[in-house]
Amino acid sequence: MRTRLLLTALKILFSGGLLYWLIHDLELKQVGLVIADANVGLLSLAFMMFFLGYLITAFRWRMLLSAQGVHARIGFLVQSFMVAIFFNNLLPSTIGGDIVRVYDSWRLGNSRSGAASVVIVDRLMGLLALASYALITVMTAKQLADLIPALPALVLGAALGVGGLAWFVFFAPRRLYQSLEQCLDRRTTQPWRIIAKIASAFSAFRGRRDLLVRAFGLSLLLQLNVIVHFIIVSRALGIDIPVLAMFTMIPLSIFVTMLPVSINGIGLREGVFVFFFSAYGIDAVEAIAFAWMALGFVMLQGVIGGILFAARGESKQLS
Repeated sequence: MRTRLLLTALKILFSGGLLYWLIHDLELKQVGLVIADANVGLLSLAFMMFFLGYLITAFRWRMLLSAQGVHARIGFLVQSFMVAIFFNNLLPSTIGGDIVRVYDSWRLGNSRSGAASVVIVDRLMGLLALASYALITVMTAKQLADLIPALPALVLGAALGVGGLAWFVFFAPRRLYQSLEQCLDRRTTQPWRIIAKIASAFSAFRGRRDLLVRAFGLSLLLQLNVIVHFIIVSRALGIDIPVLAMFTMIPLSIFVTMLPVSINGIGLREGVFVFFFSAYGIDAVEAIAFAWMALGFVMLQGVIGGILFAARGESKQLS
């Protein structure tokens, strides 16, 4: 408990310190003016795109559950995902929502390890799609490459890393899974036994090329929706960055804000957009406005998810 509190305190300190460093010499009134002058129609369109994303996510999630013999209604999965966003906002980490999704996958009749493996693979497919978009477009983002000379190598490394994990899930030799099952021996320490159980549960996906193709296809569609959402937000704020550059920039920013060093990406989100946007002559005021608009959308989704959670019959149990 003390270690957890210490880590949370360090995250708060990091987020607060980084955010202060980024905005201490800015006129926050100017940030507010950029947001106030935003195109409301475009912002409304951008917000509605979240609901399309929920639907795509639910279909991908149901597809992965079906591979384990678990059946679920799309409506239930959409609601669960929205509640998960609420917990992402409520808890000081980026995995709070994943806990909700694991819980709901288990409630549908899955094993605990099977439920965890479904959510992990679901996340993995999303990361693989993001890495693919970044890899395809990175060579066109000349200004970003000038800012970060090692960027193509970093993107390639990230894509290979995520791709390697996908290979393990879908194509790892049977002997490797058998070795993992041996780790379930009682003599193995508890943390490793849990990891081994989850890894063993991946066997439901092994050799399922059809499942990989369909899940990856939905992931490409989902992340296309995410990137286009951010492009629309940028246009609503009067920020003009080349579309292909956004296809590199947005996946990279998502990877950065997932790092477990801040409170829900606060500070990191602002920092990464200030840094990336500077390559295209966008000043810090507009970059901060963009980051805060993105944060505002996340918080608004959390409010909706919180209302849905309050309406759930077992909300007291989960909390």
